[in-house]
Amino acid sequence: MPKHARQSAGFTLLELLVAMSLMVVVAASLYTALHTGFTARRSALAAVEPTSQALNAIELLKQDVIGVIPVDGALAESFIGTSSRNGEGKDADSVAFYTTQVYGDEDELVGGVGKIELELQEDTDEDRENYRLVRKITRNLLSPRDVDPEEQVLCRNVTSLNLRYFDGDSWLDTWDSTADANSLPVAMEVEIQVAYQVAGGVKTQKNQTRRLMQSFAIPCGGEALTDTESETATTTGAQSPGQVGG
Repeated sequence: MPKHARQSAGFTLLELLVAMSLMVVVAASLYTALHTGFTARRSALAAVEPTSQALNAIELLKQDVIGVIPVDGALAESFIGTSSRNGEGKDADSVAFYTTQVYGDEDELVGGVGKIELELQEDTDEDRENYRLVRKITRNLLSPRDVDPEEQVLCRNVTSLNLRYFDGDSWLDTWDSTADANSLPVAMEVEIQVAYQVAGGVKTQKNQTRRLMQSFAIPCGGEALTDTESETATTTGAQSPGQVGG
């Protein structure tokens, strides 16, 4: 066999080292590209997920308010909005009212009259910080004994919850239908601030916050206003429910 044929039958050690070096460079480049892509995806999800949860919570509250029971009718019940602050001095408001809204269940849809309570609670999960937004539902209002409400966690990592109520003239921080001629507010404003971790998810890094606010009219609101009060509110240029809705 010719000498040049024996020499071309395989690779030299130097050629193998060069090929392996090129493979390492290509693999490192692919890993860097994939790592950057996954990091960007995690960062986007971290920013979008809390916002999506907060928007869903606001929409659910809006649907509950649409079915609110008039406080001066045959099924008169109270509408109580409380203003408070948490240990950090941030808004931690709550509201309780009665509605005819349909409630979702894992197995079926359940309708009828129920009591809705919306409040912030400290999150008991070890990996969670801030607060969680909880919706309490009491369905059996005629029970002879106290019934624990069902709790639904609507949103986590909430830093503040601010609720305001429009009386036809100005925005108020609290509302008590029992002390205000059994009337409902004309509109309601919900402001939620949620926190999310920056890219990388490092615990020591300061979380970013996102603020969401929406106002919407209450269908039965303002019925207790007299004609004089309504005329005064219109003259002073107060917003109507249609202008307030988000």
